[in-house]
Amino acid sequence: MSLTRRDFITGAIGASIGCVPALAACSPTSKTSAESETNSSETAATQGTSYSFEIPPQPIEESEIAETFEADVVVVGGGTAGLCTAVSAQQSGCSVILVSASKAPVSRGGSNHAAYSRVMEENGVPRYDVDRFFRKEFLVGGYTADQRKWFRFYNNSEEAMNWALDVIEPYGGRGILEGSPEGIDETDPMFTPVASHCFVDDEITSPSIGQSILVNALAKTLENEGGSIYWQNIGRQLVRGGVANGTEGRVEAVIAEREDGSYAKYAGKKAVVLATGDFSKDPEMMEKYCPWAIPTLVDVDVIDYDIGLFNGSLMPGDGHKMGLWIGAAWQKNVPNAAMIGGNGVNNFCNQPLLGHTGLMVNIRGERYSNEFACGALSNRNALMQTDGRTFMIWGQNYLEEGGPWYTYPRSHGDAPVSNEQTQEKWDKFVENGAWFKCDTLEELCEKLELPKETLDTIARYNELCEKGVDEDFHKDAQYMIPIKDAPYYGFENSVRFLTVLGGLNTDQYMRVCNAKDEPIPGLYNVGTMVGDFFSSVYTFMAEGSNYGACCLTFGYLTGKYIAENE
Repeated sequence: MSLTRRDFITGAIGASIGCVPALAACSPTSKTSAESETNSSETAATQGTSYSFEIPPQPIEESEIAETFEADVVVVGGGTAGLCTAVSAQQSGCSVILVSASKAPVSRGGSNHAAYSRVMEENGVPRYDVDRFFRKEFLVGGYTADQRKWFRFYNNSEEAMNWALDVIEPYGGRGILEGSPEGIDETDPMFTPVASHCFVDDEITSPSIGQSILVNALAKTLENEGGSIYWQNIGRQLVRGGVANGTEGRVEAVIAEREDGSYAKYAGKKAVVLATGDFSKDPEMMEKYCPWAIPTLVDVDVIDYDIGLFNGSLMPGDGHKMGLWIGAAWQKNVPNAAMIGGNGVNNFCNQPLLGHTGLMVNIRGERYSNEFACGALSNRNALMQTDGRTFMIWGQNYLEEGGPWYTYPRSHGDAPVSNEQTQEKWDKFVENGAWFKCDTLEELCEKLELPKETLDTIARYNELCEKGVDEDFHKDAQYMIPIKDAPYYGFENSVRFLTVLGGLNTDQYMRVCNAKDEPIPGLYNVGTMVGDFFSSVYTFMAEGSNYGACCLTFGYLTGKYIAENE
């Protein structure tokens, strides 16, 4: 069964009494609210709310644990962040155990941002202006992002990326650069530097889809160098101060549920590192921490720890919950940022990562914005419209006047595709019913179920295009292309969810902290879980920064940091 958007919201509210069925396995019998008062003053379980995820479950007793394993470092999560941390720690002299709910290394997509690397040097790509570019990213989130993390990433990303390239090369992998939008001046707010790295080999040759090359190489490296990996082990509770779900002392271990239902304890003498992905499968967590993204979610009742690239929802927040139950605080910046895309981005746009730069209207047939924006910001704005519904409209002349056209995914340096190839792509979308193609604008508006007032909007837009001045929204004249030649095209934009970002309060060394920003001894987190790195929305202008910063660079640095400081 797949939940509708309305079901999701209703379920989130209804679940305030108890767990929804799909998440019941993640939340064993709960303590009373009185029993949970020992948690940190800022943990959700003591704030008088009724979200079930905030209430710690009954501790798993020592007598229930079938086996115990021990290493210097225990990492929970088999994706990019967890594997980078594990291999880095092992190469720094630590013994390492990695446990993962998945059956094998997990990855999706494949864009990894680095400020510089030997691949950039080989391609003659310079470093970007970090002062200008990072401040622009901070502005998007109202200057609420943790700048300590951003500049620690920038200062160490070259070393981390070159290390990753060293990891994949023995297995036939190599790095390439992903293409960014062309012809946008560095001073433009929508500028995206060439800094996203992708991994390819003899089988995966396209950019942006080769993250599996890295995670598979990391897993092989970990095992070949003496580390241990236990798949299909779902982290259930942390052990702090010798007690499962304890709230004082050092985090010493994680208790995981194995495939056969038994429990195993994995003790980390130096540290336990959480790297369990996002929390988008938990309706309550999404309602509290990222409600604006709820309309973009689908299939929240289906938990698949091996899920690949999917537009809908990903993980149930296992690591976040375990951290909250032992006294970790949530990040300061709420609502959390989310990564969203749309069927108008890349499928249609003349530049990768941009939104549609022609006319966009809402369900009232009104133009509502300056359309020249990166795709993520365009889609975030679209969600602000009535019912989150927006439409793209253009004429046949857009083919000649809107180019040059580029494909996605695209490697840096790839030439644009021909107008003939672009027309073929348009025709395919019409044939499969995703787009409408009509001889008149009246017919197009009828097909899109837009009101007749849309024709007035189109007439006004054409008038401004002919003037060469956008008097309404002041879009750059080069993007003011009239809708003048039949046939006319249009479709409804669909905003799609990729992941929700952040979670536990995290310092710049990836130590998980309480409400007073005091590190909880022995507990770290990396990857999508890292709190307060992103804010507002993932812009895609620092393309690949979740993988490149939170997963790869912070994973690499955290393994080394634990070895040197714990």
